[in-house]
Amino acid sequence: MYGQVDIALDTFPYNGTTTTCEALWMGVPVVTLAGGRHAARVGASLLGAAGFLAGITERVEDFVTTARLLAEQPQLLVALRANLRTEMARSPLCDASAHVRALEEAYRAVWHIWCEAA
Repeated sequence: MYGQVDIALDTFPYNGTTTTCEALWMGVPVVTLAGGRHAARVGASLLGAAGFLAGITERVEDFVTTARLLAEQPQLLVALRANLRTEMARSPLCDASAHVRALEEAYRAVWHIWCEAA
């Protein structure tokens, strides 16, 4: 079905998570509207980590304009479809080893703080 989708419009004020990642993985660019709280910034976080900064907007007007500009450039959509999965796979978003290392470091830091307080 993603082969029939040109652009995914992220939901707001509560952004998608799995659907955003799935669209990017399937080569569909996502346009998101970044809000002022976590639930409204997930899309921006995911797109930023995946390296698709062009899909992040801060105002409703920019959300509409960005989606329209993408829709008006079919050759760009073809190029994005061809490259988004590779870019996402190379991004920090899919770097499981680095994520686990960072999580382990966080656990160690919390453990050291607890040990110092005990």
